[in-house]
Amino acid sequence: MAVNSVSLTPPTGASTLKSPLEAVSGPSFSDVLANTVNNAMESQQTAATLTRMAAEGQDVPVSTIVQAISQAELTLQTLITVRDRAVEAYQQIQQMPI
Repeated sequence: MAVNSVSLTPPTGASTLKSPLEAVSGPSFSDVLANTVNNAMESQQTAATLTRMAAEGQDVPVSTIVQAISQAELTLQTLITVRDRAVEAYQQIQQMPI
């Protein structure tokens, strides 16, 4: 029975990664976080603008105001939860023995 030799070089046409980070594609964590914060701020501003318009006597449906405020609250709660989880993960890493 014949045994073929083993080659340590990758086959022709195979992609070779120089670092593990090259395998990851898409936006960075900081980009996602910045986008989320911007969305939270926009939803807060929208809710505040609609509330101000209604207080000034402009014709704004109450359901639209309630939806905007609910969306702003949900976005803010989500952002706070992500922050709390990130702080918790950091604290767990700090407690790991070296």
